[in-house]
Amino acid sequence: MMQQSEAACQRPDDPTTMQQPEAAYQRTDDVPSMIQQSAAAYQWTDDIPSMIEQSAAAHQWTDDILSMIEQSAAAHQWTDDIPSMIEQSAAAHQWTDDIPSMIEQPEAAYQRTDDVPSMMQQSAAAHQWTDDVPSMIEQPEAAFQRTDDVPSMIEQSAAAHQWTDDIPSMIQQSAAAHQWTDDILPMMQQSAAAYQRTDDILPMMQQSAAAYQWTSAPTTMQQEAQVPAALDDAHASHHSGHPSVDISENPPSTSQQPPTRHVASGAQDSPRLEPTGTIGNSGTISGSNNPVIVGSNVGSINYTFLLEGPGCSTPIDRKLGSPAQDAADCCEGELKSYYRGRGSFVKLIPWEGDDRKHITDMYTRLQLITGIKDKDRLVSYNEILQLKTKEGDLIPIAVLTGLAGRGKTTLFEKMPYDWAVGSSQVLQRYKLVFLLKMHALEQSSDLVDAVFDQLLAKDTSIDRGALGMFIKNSPGKVLILLDGFDELMTTSLCESSFGSIQEVLNGTMLRGCTVLVSTRPSHFDRLVSENLVQEPFTHVRVLGFSRDDVTEYVNKFFTGETDKAKGLLERIRFSRLLSTLAESPMLVLLMCVLWREDCTLRETMSRLYLDGVPYVFKRKGLDSQDEVSKVMIEIGKVALHGLLSPDQSLSFKESDFEPSVLEQALTAGILTRQRVRKRLQSHNSYQFIHKTFQEFSAAAYLQSLLEADPEEFQKILNEIMSKGAWRFEYLLRFCCGDNEACTYEILTVFQVRCRKELSFKSSSQMGQLALHCFFEGQSKRLPPEEFIHSFITDEISIRDLDRDNLNSVIHFLKCVAEQTKNSGNTYLAKVKKLFVNVDERTWFIGMIEELAVTMCAMTNLNAVHFLFCLPLTGSNMADIAKSLKDLTNLREFFIHCSRNLGGTAALWCMHLKQLKSLKKLHLSACSLNGQDITLIAESLIDLPNFSELNLFSNDLGGTAALWCMHLKQFKSLRKLNLNSCSLNVKDIKHVAESFRDLPNLVELDFSHNNLGGTSALWYTHFNQLKSLTKLDLGSCSLNGKDLKHVAESLRDLPNLAELYLYFNRLGGTAALWCMEVKQLLHLQRLNLIYCHLTEEDKNHIDESLSDLRKNGLDIDMLYQ
Repeated sequence: MMQQSEAACQRPDDPTTMQQPEAAYQRTDDVPSMIQQSAAAYQWTDDIPSMIEQSAAAHQWTDDILSMIEQSAAAHQWTDDIPSMIEQSAAAHQWTDDIPSMIEQPEAAYQRTDDVPSMMQQSAAAHQWTDDVPSMIEQPEAAFQRTDDVPSMIEQSAAAHQWTDDIPSMIQQSAAAHQWTDDILPMMQQSAAAYQRTDDILPMMQQSAAAYQWTSAPTTMQQEAQVPAALDDAHASHHSGHPSVDISENPPSTSQQPPTRHVASGAQDSPRLEPTGTIGNSGTISGSNNPVIVGSNVGSINYTFLLEGPGCSTPIDRKLGSPAQDAADCCEGELKSYYRGRGSFVKLIPWEGDDRKHITDMYTRLQLITGIKDKDRLVSYNEILQLKTKEGDLIPIAVLTGLAGRGKTTLFEKMPYDWAVGSSQVLQRYKLVFLLKMHALEQSSDLVDAVFDQLLAKDTSIDRGALGMFIKNSPGKVLILLDGFDELMTTSLCESSFGSIQEVLNGTMLRGCTVLVSTRPSHFDRLVSENLVQEPFTHVRVLGFSRDDVTEYVNKFFTGETDKAKGLLERIRFSRLLSTLAESPMLVLLMCVLWREDCTLRETMSRLYLDGVPYVFKRKGLDSQDEVSKVMIEIGKVALHGLLSPDQSLSFKESDFEPSVLEQALTAGILTRQRVRKRLQSHNSYQFIHKTFQEFSAAAYLQSLLEADPEEFQKILNEIMSKGAWRFEYLLRFCCGDNEACTYEILTVFQVRCRKELSFKSSSQMGQLALHCFFEGQSKRLPPEEFIHSFITDEISIRDLDRDNLNSVIHFLKCVAEQTKNSGNTYLAKVKKLFVNVDERTWFIGMIEELAVTMCAMTNLNAVHFLFCLPLTGSNMADIAKSLKDLTNLREFFIHCSRNLGGTAALWCMHLKQLKSLKKLHLSACSLNGQDITLIAESLIDLPNFSELNLFSNDLGGTAALWCMHLKQFKSLRKLNLNSCSLNVKDIKHVAESFRDLPNLVELDFSHNNLGGTSALWYTHFNQLKSLTKLDLGSCSLNGKDLKHVAESLRDLPNLAELYLYFNRLGGTAALWCMEVKQLLHLQRLNLIYCHLTEEDKNHIDESLSDLRKNGLDIDMLYQ
């Protein structure tokens, strides 16, 4: 509804205020406008301001579309299949592509079949709008109504517009000029109109001509000429000629306009718009950003974008949007350019600055393990990024833990490269990938600042605020890789001091972004805490190289040198120590470097560094061992100070070092110098080539103190222990390296300060570290006696250890055993039980031989359990059995799940004869065959106390005839387990026939063998087992008749208390066997779980066995 003198504007979600002299329009979504009669100011909350002036208007809009409309003449040009016809006095517009319009001068009718109805009257207009488009309201007042994205303004005389899509037109009484490329509406002015839109961007309007400048922020307009407010005056102006208009290149801002800001750039670095083109026959254009149009009313302007920011794509390649989006586009391009280029080359050797290879030429996959205990599984980094919670949500944070040199940094460098080149489909869901080194960060560090400091070019044109806004608004498109939490320049975390990076980790900022953070295990508890990372998160253990990975890496290193590669791999393979150290990619690199030099290697981590450092200096002409030691001690003093400082300094100033020493260390390559930028300031920073080299240098200085100043040595050692010895693992290990005195002092401190924490358990960090220190010392001198007793107890459990820890444990036990043999001490005599659980990932060649030596010294050992030792071979078993033969107290020998023992019994069964005290032998899931069981049974015949044989899960089907003849000779046998042995009816018959010779058998397990329908052949022998108390026939495919036969045979057994029949198909058969089971008067437990019993079966059981229940029978049942 419209009145001549007043305007009504109705919109469902935006308030509008209009008054005759001036109007103010504010909108909280995307399209506000402010309209005043004499002046216009337009303010917008999402990058689309417009300014509209009384006499002239220029509007620019949404998808690369500009239009220019002049007062007196009309030119309509269209690039998207949409013709138009416009006539001066009356226009009829018909459209074949969804956009018809009809325009008539005297009267106006406007009809539209989509979303944009409007009604216009001569003096007033009503405008209603529900989306993103600003409006223009004319001289007296205007009301515009629109329900989609297309406003229109139809002028004084009349207009009829019919429409089927989203495209308006611009129609002018005297002339109209409209240029268009997509779906955009028209704006109509009485005397002149210019309408252009490119995405979300504002218009600029001038009276007689339109000029367009794009900066992503509000622009200003000056009214350069007055046009009549009435139609007659406009008509007169049309016939009098075209006024000259000069729009200055940088017009002054009005007081109501915010200052102009450039898209994704600093104040002076925005991409420039270079206009070219013609204006009619006589018009000219000048100016680079804001063109000046002089002397014409028809124009066509083409803009050439001259990009000044690295990585910025051209407007042809991307759809320009908000400053935040444009900043992200530019940042993406710059990051990908960096990761593909300079960031894709890694130093082959850290101290050789000019020896680089492309990451794809050297990268070798790592063992990544997620989960706990038996749920461990290998994963790739792509899988890490796709792991979900129980609710189906992606887990936002992954914590990758791994020892020094395990390849965490290289993995993090590979991921951005894969993102940049598009080789990982999972990574393509991220718009931005930030790889940040935490050694350059503090707890107060800001994410955006860190990106600018570490990743972007110094002269980048990207605007910090705009990039920060994109990250804030689109966290799901951001992947943050934080490398080295243990190297963070803060040791005491304070939540009130957290910057945005720490707040991302604790979930108070950027929820929805993905974060991967790496750390040494020593800092895991500090990272996963109430102040930082909490559930849900994924814990991934970076185990380093497998044997195959070592082979791949060595072959890549020695490309073209096959003999050297083969020699090194053989050296590693046949050395227990080197095969353990080779899990670390850093140490494999050292091995390769040293092997390339003279084809020799020593066998501890400390020795590899001791050999590697002089090699580094030698290559630079520093051959003197004394000079090298002096340099290492001098820089080690600075290194130690950095490690112990509150901020854990890993970067140093030039003034921290003595000049000549610094120069030598830089020349050798132990130290590196780089220009570091932080908050627009830069300075030289000095770092060790790897944190382990800093720790090795610090250890060299600490070793020197023990001789030069023992009191200072003890003071520093106590400081280390008080701050948490585990945090300084490599410093302590290197300090013990080949230094007996330091080793003894350090282990003494462990004993005094951590005595209760010392054990072989995998959960004992202090115990593991102490044993690592003893291993690195390679000392023939045993640790203090109290230290030894902390580890050697009556029960030793070696379980769930990684190979590094396992190696140190075996070395310690071997040294103690050898000292026992030589000195007669009895440290190991106190051990009574030994449990070993070693899987294929931690097993190493020679482990069993050394462990066998240890077991010989455990003279009072009565139980040995090897559980889940999958790599155990027949030869290993021979070593174990041989070491046990003199142990007169051994009663239990269990081997479980060692599937390489099949067919090997001939190698080791003869040693079982010597185990005179053996009572229990378990050889379960060992892939043994019938011949193996025959040899084993022969060896056990003469053992007087042998009472328990467990052969669970060995494939013995069809072989019972071979070994049952020996089985019947085990007169003292009390327990026999043949569960899951693939026995058939003939096997069961042979075994049952031996029952008469086993009078002491109390427990018999036949479960999980297919015996269905065969009971008539063997059930009669059960009545000879007079001592039997427990019988397990679960999951044997028995039917009702089978159970009836078995129950008949069992009713004469006076001691039978437990009968297990689970997972047999007994449904509907209870009437057959209930009366027989009723005769088992001493039965205390009957298991009928998952036997498909019916309600009728239940009734039979309840009725028949009621008396037994009164006597204590417990029946387990589930009904179908």
